[in-house]
Amino acid sequence: MKKQSKEILSNKTATALKAELSKYSDIFNVKETQELVQEVVSSVTEKTLTDWINTNMDSVVKKSVKEELAKIAKNKTSAKK
Repeated sequence: MKKQSKEILSNKTATALKAELSKYSDIFNVKETQELVQEVVSSVTEKTLTDWINTNMDSVVKKSVKEELAKIAKNKTSAKK
C-alpha cells in the first residue's frame, strides 16, 4: 500500500500562508494569531474530514486488509516451495 503524506498543506502553500500572515505579525499578538489560525483550520476541516472518513473508511479498510492478506498468502505460498 502506498504511504500517504500526513501533511495537509503543501510546502508551497504553507510558505505562502506563513508569508501572508507574517505581514500582520506587527499588528497582532503572534501567539494569539497562531491559536486563532489553529482554531479556524480545525473548525473548517473537522466536518470535511469527518464526512470523508464516514464515506470512505469502509472501502479503505477493506482494500488495505485485502492487500495485506494477499501479501501474507503470497509469502506462505513462497515459503512452501
